[in-house]
Amino acid sequence: MLRIGREGIVTFPNMGHWKCRLQIALKGMMPKSRTLPYEWYNTPNIHMCTLKDFGFLWRTLNIEILQCTTVDYAHRSSPGMRLLPNLLGEIAIYRFRRYHDKK
Repeated sequence: MLRIGREGIVTFPNMGHWKCRLQIALKGMMPKSRTLPYEWYNTPNIHMCTLKDFGFLWRTLNIEILQCTTVDYAHRSSPGMRLLPNLLGEIAIYRFRRYHDKK
């Protein structure tokens, strides 16, 4: 995205959400949810990660996060999601740019 545009927006299902963690712990298999109802091997063009994984990626690629939030399947946020986004946020939304693109 940043090879073409100055800024980008990405959204993805958070595999660190507590329901996903619980499914992995109890079933020992990759979780399915309302936001990602596919089998792990049949997901259309999605790389599964947690917010922590994505944070490592943007630091590695020298990307500046301008805005980020987490929401539930109905795109609602809550104080708990703002406090513990990787545990309580079902869907992540990030707005970003390269560090050297500052105005």
